[in-house]
Amino acid sequence: DEDFALSRLRDLNYYRLRGYWLTLEENGTFAEGTSFDDIWELYQLDRELRGWLWQAVAPIEIKLRTQFAYEFAHRCGPDAYLDASNYFRQENFDRALANYERERDRAYSQGVPYVVHNMDKYGKLPVWAAVEIMSFGTLSMFYGNLDFTVGVDENGTGLADAIAGAFGTKQRYLKSWAHHLTTVRNIAAHHDRFYNRVMNIRPLLLRTDSRYASYKQFPTLLIIKRIYERSWPGEWRTLGKELSNCFEKHPEVDLSPMDFPSNWKSILGC
Repeated sequence: DEDFALSRLRDLNYYRLRGYWLTLEENGTFAEGTSFDDIWELYQLDRELRGWLWQAVAPIEIKLRTQFAYEFAHRCGPDAYLDASNYFRQENFDRALANYERERDRAYSQGVPYVVHNMDKYGKLPVWAAVEIMSFGTLSMFYGNLDFTVGVDENGTGLADAIAGAFGTKQRYLKSWAHHLTTVRNIAAHHDRFYNRVMNIRPLLLRTDSRYASYKQFPTLLIIKRIYERSWPGEWRTLGKELSNCFEKHPEVDLSPMDFPSNWKSILGC
């Protein structure tokens, strides 16, 4: 249907749509029987899936901000996040700090009230204010570089493990999940293709899930499920159903390029 194709291409950049039909090619040409409708279904599924990802990742990001600020402030002090000695690698700290300072200065220039107040009065932001203007990527960089010996309490639990404990997991998993979900969040925010994408930053899976490790999309959904079942178990029932509905609305789309196992619904509890 040329009229349908032209109407869609007036709204959607050809180069954006081009990425979706790579899956439908064989040796550089379309597989026999491929239609524009097939390409459009792929795009529609991916658009809806990106919307779901944005919704699902947001509470995780906000909780990490909250726990990072709370534990840092109580264990180390309100401005200890700016102390390089609390981190493993100086170069990683420098990179995170440079990102943060750009974000802070941008917020100041935009007149964000609490940023202007703290910078004018104290010359810096306390951690509970700083996390609110950090990008998810910057926050992930700070957390992922924390020295495990920092902020150890009387029970022997350090700052990084205390933050991970709020998510019901260990530091090494939360560090990996936050790094991975930063990429996923940015894909959703910038309307990039998620379907059949090579995810170069792979999440570390729990031992029980290790058989599903890959460079594709199923591990992303699996770690989101693991986070929810530990933090907000009651909410996953609704979120999982919404995820399943995304796929059910587009039954023609092949999920195998995303490394979905045949029993993906039972694994994700959808």
